[in-house]
Amino acid sequence: MRLRHLRYFIIVAEELNFTRASARLHIEPSPLSRAIKDLEHDVGVELLNRSKGRIRLTPSGEAFRHAVKRVLDLYEEAKKQAHSPARGHHSRLRIGLADSLAQPRLTRLLALSREEEPQTAIGINEMTAAELLTALNDNLIDAGFTVDGEEIGGFVKEAVWSERPVAVVPRHHPLVALDRIPLDEVVRYPLILCHPERCAGGHKLFVQAISACGLPPPPAAEYISGHEPMMLLVAAGYGVGFGLESQAARYQIPDIILRPIADENAAASTFVVTGNDQNSPELQRFIERAKRVGAASPSDGSSTAAA
Repeated sequence: MRLRHLRYFIIVAEELNFTRASARLHIEPSPLSRAIKDLEHDVGVELLNRSKGRIRLTPSGEAFRHAVKRVLDLYEEAKKQAHSPARGHHSRLRIGLADSLAQPRLTRLLALSREEEPQTAIGINEMTAAELLTALNDNLIDAGFTVDGEEIGGFVKEAVWSERPVAVVPRHHPLVALDRIPLDEVVRYPLILCHPERCAGGHKLFVQAISACGLPPPPAAEYISGHEPMMLLVAAGYGVGFGLESQAARYQIPDIILRPIADENAAASTFVVTGNDQNSPELQRFIERAKRVGAASPSDGSSTAAA
């Protein structure tokens, strides 16, 4: 079995079509099909169901796909580790970012880490909140950042900074007349909300906020995977968004206004998540540095500025 065959299998599993997969891999469909058959022979089970001109993963193929992805991720990480000494790095931290986080505080944290501990390399991987926990379990990352504060056994979550959530409103919307917008006003309009799986932390943040105000869960006009598609849909008039001020303020999109949520219970914390409390000295210093960044910058951006 070769790593090449594993990569081939992942692409075929994503496309479920040999023609499209071969185009992505820049090889002909016939040798690609033979490579997958060789892989099935090596594994000893059928990975693909090829009946009636369609390709589907078998139950064994689905299980194998998840395992192969971890193998390839570990191999890529091993290559990065091997190159670290040549670049002057004595250690490496692998950090996962869930909920499409790209806050100014994270930029400051990475810059401070590079300044204070240049011998420790830092790798960043974007993922969902569920993928973050799996990656911690599989030792693919050392820590992750999320706004999902739900307590889960086997993981340690520490709040490193907090901010106010905001309503993302079209410039000519009636809610713009309010300097601070109560949630019971927000839910009167079609909502652009974080997807329950692809942006689970942001979704839970909204659900917890309206629950604290005694409001029933409203339907979403659209679900999105992060703040950027939210801003685009709000600007196009599809509804009102709910998100983090530091995230929404990054996008310079005309005709959008950010207004702080008025309800005092609607606070948003960003958490650093680790698999346990037996962290390496490098990771412990990184987490303490994150708390220093949070303490030094209690607020990011202006909630009433146009985004």
